[in-house]
Amino acid sequence: MNETLCMGCMKDRGEAAVCPYCGYEEGSQQYASYLPPRTMIDSRYLVGRVLSVNGEGVLYAGFDTMNQRRVDIHEYFPDALAGRDADGRTVRVQEGRQIAFKANLGDYVELMQKLSRMRTLSCLVQVYTLIEANQTVYSVREHTDALPLREYLVRRGTMLSWQEAADLLFPAVKTLRLLHQDGLLHRGLSADTVLVTPQGVVKIGGFCISAVRAARTELAAELFPGYSAPEQYSPVSPHGTWTDVYGICALFYTVLTAQRPPEALIRSEEKQLMPPRERNETVPSFVSEAILKGLALDSQKRIPDMDTLLAALTGIPVAAEQSASHPQAEQPVKPHPAPAPHKGEDKTAYYRPAAIHKTAVEPAALDSVREGRAAERRRTRKLVMNSMLVALPVLLLALIATFWMLFGGSGGRPEESSAESSETVASEEWLVSSYPEESSRVDSSPESRPESGSAPESQTSSREDPPVSSAESSEESFVMENFAGKKYADVINDARYRDLYIFAEPNYAYSEEQPEGYIISQDVTPGLPITEGTRVVLTVSKGSQKVPLPEYEKQTEQSYLMKLEALGVPYRVIYQVDSDYPAGYVVGISSPDYTYDLASGMPLDVYVAAD
Repeated sequence: MNETLCMGCMKDRGEAAVCPYCGYEEGSQQYASYLPPRTMIDSRYLVGRVLSVNGEGVLYAGFDTMNQRRVDIHEYFPDALAGRDADGRTVRVQEGRQIAFKANLGDYVELMQKLSRMRTLSCLVQVYTLIEANQTVYSVREHTDALPLREYLVRRGTMLSWQEAADLLFPAVKTLRLLHQDGLLHRGLSADTVLVTPQGVVKIGGFCISAVRAARTELAAELFPGYSAPEQYSPVSPHGTWTDVYGICALFYTVLTAQRPPEALIRSEEKQLMPPRERNETVPSFVSEAILKGLALDSQKRIPDMDTLLAALTGIPVAAEQSASHPQAEQPVKPHPAPAPHKGEDKTAYYRPAAIHKTAVEPAALDSVREGRAAERRRTRKLVMNSMLVALPVLLLALIATFWMLFGGSGGRPEESSAESSETVASEEWLVSSYPEESSRVDSSPESRPESGSAPESQTSSREDPPVSSAESSEESFVMENFAGKKYADVINDARYRDLYIFAEPNYAYSEEQPEGYIISQDVTPGLPITEGTRVVLTVSKGSQKVPLPEYEKQTEQSYLMKLEALGVPYRVIYQVDSDYPAGYVVGISSPDYTYDLASGMPLDVYVAAD
């Protein structure tokens, strides 16, 4: 089948010379500087046509012949520092450029290794493995059919509403926050490197070493006009989390206005950007202001990090100490000795960390701020209710007087008096129903109503003296919601719940009943009376504690370890002589029942036949 694979899209083209799917013509002219199509890497990965090139290297279409799936293959090949030998495959470093080549190679390996360990972050284009070959390093990456955001917007043909933009890009903001916590910066966020899947989910790609994301370094810079921050155009200005804030805010600006911000080099402090709200009325004023602050040319005046940006975009202020100063800056270029390549490692034993569990969406530091806002809402609500309680008897008295003047009198018959009284009570009930929040404050039970034909004064007095505690009882007019079984992200993003509850930082626990991301329990019993601003701690499922392990029979070391990594199972490789298995094949694991307990944190022993 490999002979009929199209080198453009890695689909079976049959006997056709021109692929019916992508139009790639077999045997078409190729670039001499790059790997020829049908080159094999590590006797497993088939290289196809060139997809893109930048100062760091080359991205090829690829195919994993072992797992029979499409992949993307990236080759570290900085053309400013290296060329290709006569064989068309081996990378040859230019004379006098060895130190720069190795320093940037070290950055590349470190970046790709960190990304390969973040397999639980669904918003990232995954890095599967690193391979040393041809005197360089290759990273094998997830292939996705997602569209670049730029093309997605062109096909849509119109700007997004604020709710659509938030649904689309908030997961990217939260993913960037986790990357920053691990010391990673992107520095290349743009409408070309942020992708949108057919399901409407964002994928972040386009990661590069820092030398490619700053001007005037030894490598050709790849900057994105309108999205790259001002400091990236200078080789001496520090980069930091605020650099990615500029990029993501530029994306928000693009999707909300259908216009890319001007390139940072041609912007000026005197000529301000058009606020997104002026072009898109669905954008709240505070969101419009937050986006403009995230696009500030002066990095010291810009929103410093993703936590502060999230707070600004949701209207919830962060604690003062969180926004007092910028995080520690990182210089755009940070050369250091290259780590040992993957295949050169000491193969006695090595260890991979377990899956990363997501942190809480809402920081606990915001609780006191929310409680203050909830208390303010309760005070305002009580004031309005008390005002209505004062006004209601006056309205009722005026209504009764009107009926008495129109239909009352000394000559009325007893039957008429009874009818008048009934009409008065009906009128009162209609007024009460017009104010549903006040209905519990007017006693309309049969025992408290005046008898038919009774004097209107008695009716008035029964409404003029409501119980003192009735206004305060409004705080007990809610009952606790049952969140168990609901998706955590849906609950905390629901405006109805945000107005009523304060969601503290959640607990996470394994669960055999609830899938990952769904709520297991809560600390306030469902059905109990509550007041507005009630603080709730939710327990969210991390998924099943027991993970079924794949069969190891007839599995090579590399293929089996990739399956474990996809499951988030930490492992330790132990090599042993075994005459029944070829070298490099798995001969056993330390779990006889083929399950792994994620709560244990202990690495799974994987036994591999030695050479």
